[in-house]
Amino acid sequence: MYCVRLLLLLCLLAASCPAQAQQYNFRSWTLEQGLPQSQITAILQDGQGFLWLGTRGGLSRFDGIDFHNYTERDGLPSHNISTLFQDSQQRLWIGTASAGVAVYDGSGFRQMGTAEGLPASQIHAISEDSLGRIWLATSQGAYYQSKGKFRLYEALPKGAYTAICHAPGGTLWAGTREKGLYKVDGGQVSRYTVYNSALPGNGITALSVAPGGTLWIGTDKGPAKMQDGSITAPPLPRVVSAPTVSSFAHDRHGNVWIGLLRNGLLKYDGEKYTHLTRLNGLRTPRISSLTADTEGNIWIGTNGYGLQQYKSPWFVHYFDFGSMSEPRITALACDSSGTMWMGTDEGKFASMRRNRPVWRTGTPWPDGTTLYGIYPRNRRERWICSSNGIWLMRQDTTLHYSTAHGLPSPEVFQAAADTASTLWVATAAGLAYFQNSVFVPVASPTGAAAKVNCVFRDSRGNIWAGTEDAIYRVEDRKLVSPPELGQLDFSEVRSITEDKMGNLYFSGFNQGILMLASNGARLFTAEDGLPTVAINTLFVDGQDNLWVATSRNVLKLRLPQLRRNGRLNYRTYASQNGFRGLEVCDNAMTQSPDGTMWFGTTKGLTQYIPSLDRRNAIYPKVMLTDVMLYSKPTDWQALGYATDSVTGLPQNLRLPYTQNYLSFDFHAICLSGPEQVRYRYRLMGFDGQWSPPVEQSFTTYANLSPGTYTFELLARNNDGFWATEPVTYTFSIVPPIWRREWFVGVLLLVAAGSVLSVVRLRERSLVKMNSLLEMRVSHRTRLLERKNREKEMLLQEIHHRVKNNLQIVISMLNLQARHVQDPQAADVMQALRSRVRSMSILHERLYQLAEQDSINLEEYFEEICESLYAAYGVSNRRIALEIDMPQLKVNIDPAITLGLIVNELVSNALKYGFPDGKPGVLRIELRKHDEVQYTLTVSDNGRGMPPDFDPGNSRSFGLKLVKSLSRKLQGDIKFITDNGTKSILHFVLAP
Repeated sequence: MYCVRLLLLLCLLAASCPAQAQQYNFRSWTLEQGLPQSQITAILQDGQGFLWLGTRGGLSRFDGIDFHNYTERDGLPSHNISTLFQDSQQRLWIGTASAGVAVYDGSGFRQMGTAEGLPASQIHAISEDSLGRIWLATSQGAYYQSKGKFRLYEALPKGAYTAICHAPGGTLWAGTREKGLYKVDGGQVSRYTVYNSALPGNGITALSVAPGGTLWIGTDKGPAKMQDGSITAPPLPRVVSAPTVSSFAHDRHGNVWIGLLRNGLLKYDGEKYTHLTRLNGLRTPRISSLTADTEGNIWIGTNGYGLQQYKSPWFVHYFDFGSMSEPRITALACDSSGTMWMGTDEGKFASMRRNRPVWRTGTPWPDGTTLYGIYPRNRRERWICSSNGIWLMRQDTTLHYSTAHGLPSPEVFQAAADTASTLWVATAAGLAYFQNSVFVPVASPTGAAAKVNCVFRDSRGNIWAGTEDAIYRVEDRKLVSPPELGQLDFSEVRSITEDKMGNLYFSGFNQGILMLASNGARLFTAEDGLPTVAINTLFVDGQDNLWVATSRNVLKLRLPQLRRNGRLNYRTYASQNGFRGLEVCDNAMTQSPDGTMWFGTTKGLTQYIPSLDRRNAIYPKVMLTDVMLYSKPTDWQALGYATDSVTGLPQNLRLPYTQNYLSFDFHAICLSGPEQVRYRYRLMGFDGQWSPPVEQSFTTYANLSPGTYTFELLARNNDGFWATEPVTYTFSIVPPIWRREWFVGVLLLVAAGSVLSVVRLRERSLVKMNSLLEMRVSHRTRLLERKNREKEMLLQEIHHRVKNNLQIVISMLNLQARHVQDPQAADVMQALRSRVRSMSILHERLYQLAEQDSINLEEYFEEICESLYAAYGVSNRRIALEIDMPQLKVNIDPAITLGLIVNELVSNALKYGFPDGKPGVLRIELRKHDEVQYTLTVSDNGRGMPPDFDPGNSRSFGLKLVKSLSRKLQGDIKFITDNGTKSILHFVLAP
């Protein structure tokens, strides 16, 4: 009876735990993508980054996107490739199963067989020693190359050798089909078998030396390693039933990858094996070849299923759970004990134990119930939010709460407890809290029943609610709009989280991310660098990263940089770099205590292991693949140009000016993400600016002018690392014959000769013409000089007569002044005489000077002042005269105007500035500011103007005259009383 019960229990457990396995990131290529044959017997990455594949149907070169296949038509001795090797001279050695060995130097294949001393036709392995000699493991013995010939290595016994390699110290290792392993060191030969060592089997299938010097030995009974002179065989997993080793690979992180001929793939990390089979993503357990590229990817050749690539080990997927294929994980949480809980949109519920989900049977809710959220309140109870109310699951009982218990809606999305242990829930019809076994709805500030998508408790104990309309905070069990957000309009809030500094983050679908910090709120959108604003879920992990789930991918955003300078620094995870879950469900992200991130997606569950996440820092291998004329394939050799034997590009390309339309094809090898490679280029001599990053791998330059150009090309890998040095290609466009230097030189010589001939002929006629012209010019010059003298005499006579007339006027004024008894009238007469005298002085100077159109202003002012001093009986001893002005000559009209102004200002100073014979100084100063603007200052240190004197309202005729004359010079005059009187005139002298 006990056995029957035990059997039933085991059956029940088997039903509750369907078969499942972790799935890793594998990509596959088959005949449909261009492989020549589906049996991959050898894989090798060359120095340029290309992946070379040996198959039973020929050789193929793979750049991550396209396959370039080689067959017997291309010179390959056989389609049946058995092994590949690249020597120190970058030559590719191809071992075949039926036609010996061939070498490829980039331009063609050269077969080596009996003519080179190699009778064996079946080549199993190739190696190179420290002297550069090539060694072959063949079905008839071990051979080495010397002086272009192959010789049998007689130190080893004859027989079938299946593997050969050289250790860094020069030791030769050779594996046989049935007789174990041979070691040749310094001429001494040692043999290892199952009888004298820990070799699992005597049939050696593969040999490989790890970067640290450890020799890995593949046998028909499993792998072993030679380290420190001894052989050990780490125990294999019990599930490995057929341990025959086909190949080894060593990645950059110290892991050894072992391909099994019929039992999948093994990964050895130095301590334990990880076994990968079809359940983990392999297409077949029949592994025939392996290699690790420089970027850390593992390439797997299969026996009949093509090529596979293992990449992005930091993501592990759980997509198939027995009868459930790709379930939609809509609820995900981790409790305080580290147990993971998850639920689906069909009501399935499970816990994760040792990274294996255990699905629960007999769940209390109806089938088809969508589980929206899981809130593990403690180890004993969990609140399950669903489309059918909320469920409280304890170890011994389960309680169900629905609208009958006060819930605003049967759809409950999320739950959180406040500091008083009160449970708050977000429902489709509003927020509610749990009290006395019932739920109490909380009214919206708008009065309408608003959908609440999420509820969150921050580190300060505040409860936040994200609704379709806005963000709210709970205060006194009421929803209030936080004043910190101001008038910010932020709706359709889907998720809320908090970082370790207390900053809150809100996701708004189609709006972006809102950050609420102590110094205010900030919204991040596409303008700030977000790839999309369709944000579903946010989560802050223990490493201070903000995980952002969008409708297309997942972002890991570094929060320290965001808090420091407000910039978004993130890494994107999508299907190209391992995240195959498509879309993360709402609030279905969590982190386990070991730092692993978990994502509930539309395809199942995805695990992220941060310790395995490494960015690809290997720069892409950039190459120029073709140069074409007029965007068409060009046979450069047919056009007479020498081409590079490896690249096929023309060398020392010099094109005529009619062939100035060039196209460049290029390619960069990035095996981790070839579709994410981006390019930048420029043509020096045409445009010095780099192009923006582009996806297309070609560019065209049309209508290039004659000259020398250099095309420069850069590429970026899938993780954003740009190559440091550009690939360059230099070419020239030759100008037409009439623009070449020698042709221009000949033309110049011909032109110069013609010009000289014409010049000599012209010289003779010009001499005659010059003589005649000189006579005519001499005659005309004499006539002009005579007329000029007549005009000068006439002008002098005019100035003399004007001066005489003015003197007559002055004399008449003097006669009249003798009969004037009124002192005021006498002053008027005196002022008139001085004004007329200033004009008379001007004409007198013009009469005396040779130049009749301008006058030296300083000398003119001096004569005006001398006349005024004499008129007023003032000597220079009593009132000193100082004139400070540059040498300036002006025309008659402005000279008369300035002379009248100076006459009036100096007259006023002499009349009123120094009463009772008081001594002083009178100063005239002229300053030039630019070509037309000047300042004239007339100042004295006399008694100054009366305190109640207003120049603007003065009835003085002299002041009115000065203002009127100032306007004639486009000037402005002002008067200042400061230890005397200062008159400042700003005026303009037209050139």
